[in-house]
Amino acid sequence: MRDPTFHSPAWSVGLLLAALFLALTPGTDFGTIDGEVAYWATVALVEEGSAAIHLSGSSHIEWLIERGFVQTGWDGRWFIRYNLGQPLFAVPFYAAGRLAGGSGSPPTRLFVNMLPALAMAGTGALLYEWAARLWGVRAALWIIGLFALATPAAVYARLFFAEALIGFCLLLGFRLMSSSGSTGIALGGLAIGWAVLTREGAGAALPAAGLYLLLRGRTWQERLRSLGWWGIGLGIPLSILIWHNTYRFGSPLLHGYQGEGFTSSLLEGVPGLLISPGRGLLFYAPPVLLALPGAARLWPSDRRIVLAAAGLLAGYLALYGRWWAWDGGWAWGPRFLVPVIPFLLLISGGALDSPSGRRVALGLGGLGFLIELPGILTNHNAFHSWLFGDRGYPDIPRIWFQPEASPILGQWRFLLNGTDWVLALHRLEAQGIPSSVAWGVRIGILALFGLGLWGFTRGRAGARWQMIPSELEVGVPWGLLAGMIALNAIVAFGWIRALQQPFCGDPGRVCVGQRFEGQIELVAFSMQASVVQPGDRIGLTLWLRVLHPVTEPLSVYVHVLPDDESGHVQVFQEDHEHPAFWPLPRWTPGRLYSDFYALQVPDSVAPGIYRIKVGLYRRSPPGGRIPVEGSGEDGILLPVRITVVPP
Repeated sequence: MRDPTFHSPAWSVGLLLAALFLALTPGTDFGTIDGEVAYWATVALVEEGSAAIHLSGSSHIEWLIERGFVQTGWDGRWFIRYNLGQPLFAVPFYAAGRLAGGSGSPPTRLFVNMLPALAMAGTGALLYEWAARLWGVRAALWIIGLFALATPAAVYARLFFAEALIGFCLLLGFRLMSSSGSTGIALGGLAIGWAVLTREGAGAALPAAGLYLLLRGRTWQERLRSLGWWGIGLGIPLSILIWHNTYRFGSPLLHGYQGEGFTSSLLEGVPGLLISPGRGLLFYAPPVLLALPGAARLWPSDRRIVLAAAGLLAGYLALYGRWWAWDGGWAWGPRFLVPVIPFLLLISGGALDSPSGRRVALGLGGLGFLIELPGILTNHNAFHSWLFGDRGYPDIPRIWFQPEASPILGQWRFLLNGTDWVLALHRLEAQGIPSSVAWGVRIGILALFGLGLWGFTRGRAGARWQMIPSELEVGVPWGLLAGMIALNAIVAFGWIRALQQPFCGDPGRVCVGQRFEGQIELVAFSMQASVVQPGDRIGLTLWLRVLHPVTEPLSVYVHVLPDDESGHVQVFQEDHEHPAFWPLPRWTPGRLYSDFYALQVPDSVAPGIYRIKVGLYRRSPPGGRIPVEGSGEDGILLPVRITVVPP
């Protein structure tokens, strides 16, 4: 069953899978709202060095806010709901796209969209290497073929959901923990912790990982030492998570899922994740059935891996089976279980030893390929829009128990009708990608395929491949320990500072504290530049707070006036009918909201000194501006001046 001397060409398998998955790219379309807002966070990290994002006023933004995809923090700035694991991982991809096309350009979206493909390819390379060590090369080839072609792997390799990255981090973490030495255990904890930093739900893997370590040790002393090193690696990304929560919401215990919870019944969620026609794992990944006979074969020789895979599946089912949206929203198949699939395939190799087992695998693989094909080639969002819009089905998780609502059938109809195809490698130029970049991507994919094929055909038996080089065994764990201590000190300092520092303590923020009819308060403002030229933009952020519930439609206006006695006529202006991208009647009293304005300085504006006036007005009859409390003025002149200089 084992082939311990095989020198696995895992890197070549990874390159072949990368070429395959990148060839399926949808280009600049992330294919999911989750991916879109994660991209915004990456943009903010690179362009502004901040996790806070800027929004632009539109009905789409309002929809995102209403559903919690973006939320206001403790200081009124806007943040995405999700953690930083995926946006941080996407930073190098964004930087590469930035070099190719500039900030926020189509090439940046294209390059960032490569992350899930490469993460899924990395998962495949790890799966192949580990399976070859457990079962031999032939079984590993079967397993990797089933993974790539008969499970949702290829679909999630082109969608900017977090599942591809989470699956890679989890498999890497367990593989590192299976290697000898404290370095592998500590780095394994780091990888699994990064999965949690990507989404808290990956914490469902922690019990299985802990059990794996306990079974790995021979004595309790060794087991406790392993758990300690693992905790050191795990603590680094968890510290970043705690810091991010504090940075956003002022408390390490607050997160982006406030108001959502575990309200579903396990009697609905677990069957839904396993056997429902619309979301069931057994429908969307038939080859995982091979895990049952495979586990029976593996149990006598390596029960740790069997228990880890079973514990991982049980943990995910227990967590997401209770989640209010166990179906994963607008997705393809059992979205939340995608990171578990490689583990189930890993233990399935024992079923591939016999010709009859391989025939069964071929049948399950063929069925899985037919199921995955419409998911790979067509747009799942278009199908969901048709199902819930045109057909009028209710958008609730229970709908996926109805066979006629299954995306498998629905998207096959789309595929046969030739509608809503998503492959974009042949039409990158139509998405705004420069021809030189588009052809560079195409040639790069061919190069990956050629290099991977060359390496794969030259794989030879040889020395055992080491997961962790021996020269790293000593220094890495202690370096991680020092890093965790330093990071936690920074987190603790940031938390204390956030608790103690008043809102007006920020050096770039000027507090105003004036009210409009005792109803709305202009708390503060900040401005990006006070010296501009005609044609420039003035970045102005207002922080507003509703004091009492608002029952009428109000708008905020920002006027730029000459700084002289005739300063009652605006030179240029901007109005927000939906202040802070959220209609005022929906604001929560007492909560801060930031409202960003990109004031365009007209080319015709003469050089000179100007002031900014801010006010509120009623949009519906009788209309009119709302007076400022205490002065009766119809607006507030901000205590700042703008200097317009000649170009």
